[in-house]
Order: sequence, then structure tokens, then C-alpha cells
Amino acid sequence: MINPEKLSIDELLKSLRVDPTKGLTEEEVLKRRSIHGLNQIQPGKVRSSWSIFIAQFKNLIVGLLVVAALVSFFFEDYYEMVAILAVILINAVIGFILESQANRSMHALKSLEQPNAKVIRQGKVIQIPFQELVPGDLLSVEAGDLIGADARLLKTNALEVNESALTGESLPTIKQTSAITEDVTIGDQSNMIFRGTSVTRGNGLALVVFIGKETQIGNVSSMIEEAQEEELPLNKKLNKFSKTLIWLSFAIMVPFVGIGLLQSKEPYLLIETAIALVVAAIPEGLPIVATIALASGMLRLSKKKVLVSKLAAVETLGSTNIILTDKTGTLTENHLKVLETHPELSKSTNSTNLLTTLVLCNNAEINDHDKDVGDPVEIALLKWAEEIEPNSIHQIRSIWTKTDEMPFESETRIMITFHQNGKELRVSLKGSTTEVLKKCSFYEEQGAIKKLDEPGIQYWMEQTDLLSAKGLKVLAAAYQVIEEPNSTKEDHFILAGLVGLQDPPRHDVQDSIAEFKNAGIRVVMVTGDHPETSKAIAKDIGLIDEHDHHVMQGKDLLFDSEKTSELLNTSVFSRVSPEQKLRLVEFYQSQNLVVAMTGDGVNDAPALKKADIGIAMGLRGTEVAKEAADMILQNDSFTSITDAIKQGRIIFNNIRNFVIFLLSCNLSEILVVSSAAFLNWGSPLLPLQILFLNIVTDVFPALALGMGQGSKKDVLQEPRTINEPILTKAYWRSLIVYALTITLSILGVYAYASFHLGLSEIQTNNVAFFTLAFAQLFHPFNLIKRGANIFQNSIVRNPHLWASIIFCSLLLLGASLISPINQLLELSFPKKEMWNLIFIGSLLPIPLIHFFKFLKLIN
Repeated sequence: MINPEKLSIDELLKSLRVDPTKGLTEEEVLKRRSIHGLNQIQPGKVRSSWSIFIAQFKNLIVGLLVVAALVSFFFEDYYEMVAILAVILINAVIGFILESQANRSMHALKSLEQPNAKVIRQGKVIQIPFQELVPGDLLSVEAGDLIGADARLLKTNALEVNESALTGESLPTIKQTSAITEDVTIGDQSNMIFRGTSVTRGNGLALVVFIGKETQIGNVSSMIEEAQEEELPLNKKLNKFSKTLIWLSFAIMVPFVGIGLLQSKEPYLLIETAIALVVAAIPEGLPIVATIALASGMLRLSKKKVLVSKLAAVETLGSTNIILTDKTGTLTENHLKVLETHPELSKSTNSTNLLTTLVLCNNAEINDHDKDVGDPVEIALLKWAEEIEPNSIHQIRSIWTKTDEMPFESETRIMITFHQNGKELRVSLKGSTTEVLKKCSFYEEQGAIKKLDEPGIQYWMEQTDLLSAKGLKVLAAAYQVIEEPNSTKEDHFILAGLVGLQDPPRHDVQDSIAEFKNAGIRVVMVTGDHPETSKAIAKDIGLIDEHDHHVMQGKDLLFDSEKTSELLNTSVFSRVSPEQKLRLVEFYQSQNLVVAMTGDGVNDAPALKKADIGIAMGLRGTEVAKEAADMILQNDSFTSITDAIKQGRIIFNNIRNFVIFLLSCNLSEILVVSSAAFLNWGSPLLPLQILFLNIVTDVFPALALGMGQGSKKDVLQEPRTINEPILTKAYWRSLIVYALTITLSILGVYAYASFHLGLSEIQTNNVAFFTLAFAQLFHPFNLIKRGANIFQNSIVRNPHLWASIIFCSLLLLGASLISPINQLLELSFPKKEMWNLIFIGSLLPIPLIHFFKFLKLIN
């Protein structure tokens, strides 16, 4: 069926062959179910434990380690093979445990309850699960109901529906039954109700026209399936980095073997040494350290109520350039509040008539623990009344007894209630200013009743326009008190005043927006709400200033080259559809920007999945939005995003630090081994010794660097470009200087021990091994940035680093004393003169490197 909103009720009933009084028969239900299937949307794919475990091995560095293990096996170096495989397995287990836990937590947020719908079948009203609805069912809805399918309304009684999950509209939509002839958006289809929305007021009867994937939510789910999820930037960078390591390994091994053969050296010894070089080139500890560094960030964020589904997603937020955010429920509180009144009222003013009118002309009830019942507008009016005069609701309603009501209708746009107190009858009226003024002959000013003339009407309309310009929903309130019921006059009401309501900004959003600006991140509002409302909220939170009046509407949204500049400079998009949100994400990604998308509604889900990092609200977020997201804010706090971005930036800097640390350590090993081989000085390091350094004494300091807390300077730096590698040219230059300095120190000590002291080959090997080991343990202090306080920086103040140095020092001593480890590594406890050399050689690089930094030769 196409465009049911355009058909008359008779045409619709005839098209679906439905009796409007009896509904469908069971036979017809079964027939239609066989055609259309169950009313369910394909659930999101659940990651199995096996797929999560296998994903831990989809990493080029892990691939390199597997190759190294195979080579070790081929040459019967079984200890090396077992050690490398142990590294691979440890990394996989850590990643598997953390991602499985996150996966379980994600699904724990999902509701297990299957809602029911009330339908008329065979002349009886029955309750059935949502999934049993079929096209043609007569669906009965009332306040508090969740709607289970897309349906065309046949009857309404003051029916209002909250469609914010689908359209982004803060205010409930007033529903009616007349056909709509022109083409309109979902938000303006006032004769339709949609799956996933909820009834806030009144009741109605509707004819189900679409179920399952044919519903608006179903269409969005199809878009989610089609939206190709972007690979996380960190994974791209690590894979690119791994390819660099592959070429580096070949660049080292091939010429080394070639030159050795030209020098007529033993082929077996050459190959064995080449293996040692390849082992040294591959940072075995990198996968473990990267995994634990990301896990550390994940755990820190979980304490701040931020749930992350994928480890690498933690870092992605740190490189975010632009955040696209929904308005309702994300930037705003998703509940209405009275922000202004005219005349202005407060707890200290006498506001009896305006307050009394809004309490009496009201069917809502407010209770403790957020169990309020009724229309959101009326709930907001009661809460305002309690703020102005505590306990006023009980006092007013205990005096006046309700006798009659004329409910709000979309045609009249007013509501009238009648209340009795003895012989007095109080008639209370609220609604749109235009309609209320038509019924008023007087207005109240500072307790005095004055005649309402044409200038007076114009004045009140101007005040309404001023409140509307601020993005407020404006209601007028009027009343009359009479002695005799029959003396009520329709146009003799007294205007008590105006109230302006709004879904207010969350109290912490403005500070977060300011923090994003300071950190060089753009925030863009993308909402389905009205332009004026969107603009008012944007100004309130500091997203745009008083002089920026530009709001681009969905109908004007074009993605051609001529519009690129305008799109990049627009901060507020209103009346935007789910398809357009998705296109906006793709547009910003095409501009080489890392895009974060936040939202809570069904309409946000496709964009959440397509974005580099999708962030859903945990409390108010729909299940569809949560399923599509990479990250869930369990407290719905926009401020949590700033915490996540800070953590992401700190993590990337930590990753950069430990990559520099690991590579400079490994490169120094390569240079030591290859230089000694070319000079025919013997073997300063054996293959198993290199593996021991890479797995033990490299990994723990690197792990400590990965768990650093960072600094304020790290957080406030400009966001990185999406193409910026983990190591830029400047960092590569620093890394090479680090490695050369350590290498020269080790070779100097090795040569002194061999040629001057005349130590044996095993002793000189042990001197080189321990000197390099301790030089690597002290190497983190070389990474302190130029200009930083030598004692007050994130490295020196990292307690994990000091613990790792002490722990690794004990491991080194234990390796030289405990059998059979010392036999496997060919180590013995050094003598006194050897220890002097070891400490001099291991500490010498620190002053040299900081001298180079002082000369600004390196970072």
C-alpha cells in the first residue's frame, strides 16, 4: 500500500477489506500472516564468542609473530617458538575477555519484555504480542501505550503521540483522522501513528497498514544494514604500521645475509643471526601492550558510565574532528519545562489566578520517582506550580471540584474545565494565544482587571511572538468565576497570562561545548525538530552566537560541490530525515574528518552505525540506536563524551609513546647485533636473549607507558588528521636517534669488556645483555618531552612505570640466578667490574638524549 495518509477512511477500509466494527477473523489473520510474516524487525547480529576470539588474531603484527614462530620451528628453535606462541595467545585471551564482557553488557541493556497491543478481532477486544499484528488489524491505543505497527487513524479523542524517537520532535504530535492530500514528512503525517512511538494523551482507533520491515522503523533498520561500518582509524594505523615493519624486516635480513655470504661466512650462522634480527625487528609486546592500554581506557570509562563495545573505539574518539549530535534527549533533557511567564512570576509574587488556572485546566498527575502521568505539557505546568507554591496542587484541587471538561481538540486548539466550590463555578481555559484571546474581554494586570481592547490584543500577541522567537511553546491561560452556572459567557474570560515551555538544555552541555571548542572539535546539531526551536537551543548552549541566524533545513540539504563550503560552515541542521543524517556523516567523512555521531532515537541509528564512532544514550536510547552504536552513555550525560575524548587522546599519546619505546629498543637490538656481525665481534645478543628482552623487559615498561594518566596539554591539543600516522617523520627521527645513542653505548661497553678487560665471550655477551636490558628499563625517561619539567611530567609521575622497573630488574637478576632459565639464556650473575660497566652504559644515553633535545635536534 502506498501513501495511506492520502486515502479517505472508506477507501482505506475497502482496500484492506476490513469491517470497522468487528475487525479481522482468525482465518483472515492466518492468511495475512502467511503473506506478510510476523511483525518483527530483523534483530541485530549478535557477535558470537567464537567470532570475538577469532577477531583477536586479525592483526598484521600477530601475523608477523606467527611467521616468526614458524621460522623458529623450521630451525628447531622450539623455545623461541613456544615463547612467541605464548605471546600471541596471551594477547588473544586478554582481548577476548574484555570484548566479551563489553558484548554481554551491551545486550544486558536490552529489554527482554515483549509489549502487547490491544486489537479488535471478530468483534472482541483482545491483547496480543506486537509480533502477531497483521495489516488490517484494528488497533486500539490510549495514553501510556507503546505503538506496535504503523497505522492510519480512524477515530481520535484528544489523541497526542510522542514521536521524538522517530522524528526528533520534543513536543507530542496532535493527531486527527482527515486525509492529507499533499506530500508531507513523517513528522507532519498527523493521521498516522508509527511503531516505536508512544501515546501521551487521549485515545484512538487505528487501522494497521504496515508491519515489520515495512514500517518506518523497519525502513531505518534496512538503512542500518546497508550502511557500511567504517574500519576504526586506530586499526587502519596499526595495520599500516605493521606493513612498515614487514618491509623493515626484509630490509634488514636480505642485505645482512647477502653481505655475509660475500664474506664467506657460515650460511647456518648467517641464517640464525638473520632470524635474531627478524625477531628483534618485530615488537612482540606491541599487541599485548596496545590491548591492555585500550582496555585500561575502557575500564576507566566504564567507571564514568561509558560502555564501549570495541577496544579500538576508545582511541577513535580521541582523534574525532567533528561531533554530530541529535538535540532531543542528547543536548536537551527530553522533558518540557516552563522557562518563562508573562507577567513574570516567582515564588515571591502573588500569582494566584494564573497558577490556579493552569492547575485546574489540567488532567495530569505528578508523583514521586518520575512516575508522572499525563500529557508532557500538563506535567510541566504542574511541576512549575509546585516550584512557585509548594503543595499548591493539593490545596487548589481540594477547594475546587471538577464538574465538566471540554477536551483539547486540534480544531479548536483550546481546553476548558469547569470546577465548583459551593455556589461558585470557576471556568478555566488554556490553549493557543490566538484562540484564547478570542474568548477574552478582560486581562489581569498586577491584581487589577482591565478591559481588553485592540491595542491590548496586539500587545499580548507581541509578547507571544517574543516568547516564540526564543524557541518556546507558548500557552495562554484565562478564567472566569461566576455565581450562577447558566451565566457563563464565551467571550467574557479574563486573560491571566502566558507561559513559555521548552525542552531545556541539559545543565552540563554548555561547558562540554566550550571544552570541545577549546580542543579544536566542531559540534554540529542535526535534528528533526523545528528550525526556531533548534536555533534557540543552539544559542543557549553556545553552539552558535547571537549573530548566527543560519539554520539549514532538510529540504535545502544538497550534497553537491557548490554546497560544500556552506555545509562545512553550518552548525545547525533542522527538519533532517534519517537518510539525510546518514548522508551528512558520509559527507564529513569524505572531507577526511573523523566523525562521531550521538543520538538516542530510531532516526539516528543509520548515522550511528556509519559514523567512525557511534554514541547512543543508555537511559533514553532506543534499542535500535544502542544496537548500531560503538559506545553507550549509561547515564545519558553529554559530559561523558568529553571524558571519553580526553581518554581517547591520552590513549593515543600513550600508544605513540610505547610504540616509540618498543621500536627504539628493538632497533637498538638490531643495530647492536648487525654492527657486531659486520665488525666480526661475535654475538652480543643471542636470539633467545632478544626474545626475552622483547617479551619481558620491553613489555612491562611499555605497558606502564600505556597506562599513563596523560596531561592537560595532551587533552587540549588540536585533533589529529585522519591520515596522521602513529609515527610522523619527526617521531621517526627521534626514534632513530634514541636507538643510535643506546646502540653506541652498548657497543662501547661491549668493546671495552672484550678488548680492554679481556673478558670471555660469554661474559662480554652477558655485559651487553644486561647493559641493554637496563638501558631499555631507563629508556622511558628519554621520552619526556622537550621543555617539560624534569620532575613534574606524566612519565616520572607514573607509578606503574616505577613498579615495572623494579619488577623487571628482579626478573633480570632471577634470570641470571635461577636454573634452568639461566642455562637457556646462557646467563650468569655478573661480577663487580661487569656491574660498573653495565650501569655506566645503561645510564649514559639519558643525559646524551636530553642534550640533543636541548639543542632541538629531536622532540
